[in-house]
Amino acid sequence: MDNPDTARACQACIKFLAQRPRSVKETKKHLANKGFEDSTVAAAIDQLQQDNLLNDREFADLFVENRETHRPRSKFALRYELRQKGIEDGVIEEVLSEIDENRSAQAAVAPMLNLWKTLEQEKFKKKVLNRLKNRGFNYEISMSTYDHCCRKIQESGEEENDD
Repeated sequence: MDNPDTARACQACIKFLAQRPRSVKETKKHLANKGFEDSTVAAAIDQLQQDNLLNDREFADLFVENRETHRPRSKFALRYELRQKGIEDGVIEEVLSEIDENRSAQAAVAPMLNLWKTLEQEKFKKKVLNRLKNRGFNYEISMSTYDHCCRKIQESGEEENDD
């Protein structure tokens, strides 16, 4: 790195990138907010990409994996979030092609099932459908997940009665 401004910009990104993975767009914005000129920002981004400290594909993979693990969402919602982060459509489609939305929807409601299973049927249905709607799932997947939850609760009730 010949340019001292580029070196300073890269150094400013090291802490920023150490906190969590970031997209190129987020990193550009961070450097611009720090007062670096556009040419310095561009040079620093190039250097960070060459050093493999900045990679939108890896960022998108990690972002989706984190969402799937901690706050499952629909492909629609994930697509929106990734676009907000500046990820290109081709990369988004590649990453999202690996997602099973039915499994994601079930994972989104699973932590709440024990809490909700004693509710009246209509209240239970409303809770499940609202949670899935808020996470971006469509009606068809939401109803399929609701049916799956009802079967799961019924099966767990039958197992308790067998004891």
